[in-house]
Amino acid sequence: MSQIEVAQIIEQIKQEITVDSNGQGKASIRATARLADVQDSSLRRALLSAALQPSALAQSLIQQGFSPAALETWNQGIPDMGVAAVIEYYAFDAGRHCKQQARLVCKAFNRIGVRAWMQDIMGWTKPATQPQEQPSTPALPPVEHRLHTLVLAMKTLAELTGGRLNPYMEQQFKDYAGNLLAEHNRKLLTPSEERWLGVVNFAESKLEKKVPLSGTYYSGHLGTWVRTFYPHLGDRQETRLVNGVQQPIYVYACHEPAVAAGLTKAIEEFFAHPSPGAALRQAGAFSKKAVVTA
Repeated sequence: MSQIEVAQIIEQIKQEITVDSNGQGKASIRATARLADVQDSSLRRALLSAALQPSALAQSLIQQGFSPAALETWNQGIPDMGVAAVIEYYAFDAGRHCKQQARLVCKAFNRIGVRAWMQDIMGWTKPATQPQEQPSTPALPPVEHRLHTLVLAMKTLAELTGGRLNPYMEQQFKDYAGNLLAEHNRKLLTPSEERWLGVVNFAESKLEKKVPLSGTYYSGHLGTWVRTFYPHLGDRQETRLVNGVQQPIYVYACHEPAVAAGLTKAIEEFFAHPSPGAALRQAGAFSKKAVVTA
């Protein structure tokens, strides 16, 4: 099986793929089975088993966040993210049932993503939208005011809970206060407009992305994605508080427009990709020593 043969299969199943007005794609069970090199009847049975005795494939999909009820509806078409998960399963996680063709398809989709591929072959383009006026961004209050508000918030929470704060929440408060003070002191010692942030901090504070601590799009994979595919953005490390422990993390010069734009592009690609973990594994990213990326 070669990439040329994979391209021929893709051309043959083109008529069984649809993309809605929002750019979200779907493929039939038959088309998905052709891509994964399995029988469509076997794939259909594996999906329908989710509610009673889930097959290994159904269990894998459920663990990734797809509900059993959703899997039962895939008989009418599998969403693009589901197609990616099915192909990745038969490429790497099906044991003796792994398929070489599924690996080739997974490799072909790793950088562009299944959704972008479906949009491309169906000629979908994002509808033009009228530009909207951006509201002015309010300035943050001084550091001392923010710390005072934080202390009052912690005091109120302690009173409401009878002094039994969630340890994780309490540690998050302490980390935030410690890093805020450290940044404030650094600016006093070296007055400048520089702003060095970890990629997770940048994603959450500048792009309003919620970066989870586990799952497909968890914070560790985001940092590895930037270092693997965008190494030119920098390799500076600083020691900062993460979950109450001083750890080295990669920080980026977010005050530089080129770096901020590069981080934004990398983060958007990461969250748009159906399986960033598979892309990183394909690139050999996990053979390197990990560094915290908060």
